[in-house]
Amino acid sequence: MKRSIRRLNIIGGLLFAVCNVAGQRLPRIETDYASFAYDAQESLVEFYLAVEARSLMDAEHHAVIRLYLRRMNSSETNVDSMEDRPVWAGELDFSAPDTSSIIDGQMFLRKTRFMANPGEYKLQIDLPVSGQDAVQVSREVTISDYHQPERCLLSDIILASSIVDSGDKEAPHYKNGLVILPNMRQLYGADSAELFYYAEVYNPGCAASDSGMYTLLTYVTEAGRATPVPDYRKQWKRDVRQTDILHGAFDLSNLGSGTYFLRMAILDSNDEVVVEQKRKFFVFNPSVKRSKINGTASVEALDKNIDAFMMSEEELEREWRYIAVILNNQELRRMKRLKGLDARRRLLMEFWKVRDPTPGTGQNEFRDEFYRLVRYANERYSMQRVEGWETDRGNVLLRYGRPGSIEANLYEQGRKPYEVWTYDHLPGEGQAEFIFADLDGFGEFELIHSTVAGERKLFDWMERISERY
Repeated sequence: MKRSIRRLNIIGGLLFAVCNVAGQRLPRIETDYASFAYDAQESLVEFYLAVEARSLMDAEHHAVIRLYLRRMNSSETNVDSMEDRPVWAGELDFSAPDTSSIIDGQMFLRKTRFMANPGEYKLQIDLPVSGQDAVQVSREVTISDYHQPERCLLSDIILASSIVDSGDKEAPHYKNGLVILPNMRQLYGADSAELFYYAEVYNPGCAASDSGMYTLLTYVTEAGRATPVPDYRKQWKRDVRQTDILHGAFDLSNLGSGTYFLRMAILDSNDEVVVEQKRKFFVFNPSVKRSKINGTASVEALDKNIDAFMMSEEELEREWRYIAVILNNQELRRMKRLKGLDARRRLLMEFWKVRDPTPGTGQNEFRDEFYRLVRYANERYSMQRVEGWETDRGNVLLRYGRPGSIEANLYEQGRKPYEVWTYDHLPGEGQAEFIFADLDGFGEFELIHSTVAGERKLFDWMERISERY
C-alpha cells in the first residue's frame, strides 16, 4: 500500500511548527544550503537540516529522512515514478537512546553533501512524523557555476552560530580545518549576538595588484541600503591562492532589530567591485534603538540627506536600480543615453527634485516614503537570495504605494496560496486589484492578474490557482 504523504512548502528556507488543515501540529523544521566549487562539470552542495527531535521518534527511537533532488522543469509526478527520477537521492538517520533523553524543543541538526550540475532544482524532503502520516516538504535550490577559470568567483556564504578551528576531520560539521555550526534561522540578537561567516574565493588572481595580493571587503548593510553600517566594515589585503578560505565574525550586539545583509566583495587595484555575494539575516535586539545604528541620526534622516555627488559609483548604481522601477519612459530613455558618473548623478538629483511635493523645505516626502517602502518590501518579501523590492509584490508596492487592504489566502482548501491587494483609488483607474499567487509552492508570490491597464491579465486566475491545474 502506498504511504500517505502530506505536502508542505518551505518558504525562505524556514518552516516553523504550524497546523495543517486538519489542525494537527506539524514538526518544526529549518533548512539551509550553500554551494561551492568541485570540478569542471559539477558543484558541491551542502544541505543543512534541523528538525524537532521529539516529533520524529518512532517506537524504536529512530527515524530516517529521505531527500530527493530534481530539476525545476521536471514533472510533479510521484517520487517513485520512473518518469520523474531524481538526479540525487540521500538519507539522514536520526536516533536517540530513548525519548526520555529528548527535551521539549530540542532540534536534531544534520548535514549532507552531494554533487550536481549548476542550475535550478527542487529538493524534496520526506519527513516521518511520530504517530502520523509522513509529511513531504520541498524547497528550491540554486546551484552556481564555478567553472569559469578566467573570472574571480565567490561561493555562497554560510551564516553560522559558531566557527572553531579543528583537526577532527570526522566531526559532523568539519570543513577545511574548521567546525562550522550553521545558523539555520539566520537570526541573531542579545542571546546570540555574534554572526560567524564562511565562504570561499576562487581564482582571486584576476583582481590582484602588482604586489600579488587582492582586496577583500566584508560589511553589513541594512535591508534596502547599499552603504555599510558604521563599525561593521572590514577590508584587508590577502595573498592570492587558487582557492582562498574566508571566515570571520561580527559582533551584532549594538545593532537594532531589523533585516540586514552580510555582503562580501572582491575589489580590484582601483577598489572597484569585481564580484560580490550577499546573505540576508535578522537581528532581534529590543533594547537597542534603531536610531543608534548610524550614530545619532535615524535611518530616515540619513536617507533624505544623501547627496548624489557624495555617493560612490556602487551606491549610485544601486539607487538607480531602485528607482528604475518607477521611472517613466522619458526618464528611462534619458538614463540609458547618459555617459559618465556626473551626468547620472545630476539626473538622479533632478529625478527626486521634480517629485518633491514641498520644494524648499529641506525634506522630500516622496523620497522618504519611497525608501520606507523599499525597507518594508525587503523586510517582508525577501527570499533567501532575492531582496524583497525585486519581487513582484515589492515592485507593485514601489510603483503604486501601500494597498488599502491585503486579503491573504494561504490555506484555502483546494487552492494554491494567493493574495488579493485592493487599492481604493489609483489615479486614472479608480478601485484596482492585484492578484499574487504562489504557483510553484516555493513561497514566491508572482503577479498573475490585475485590473490596472498595462498590467498582466489572467481572467481565469481563479482556475489557475486551483490545485487541480
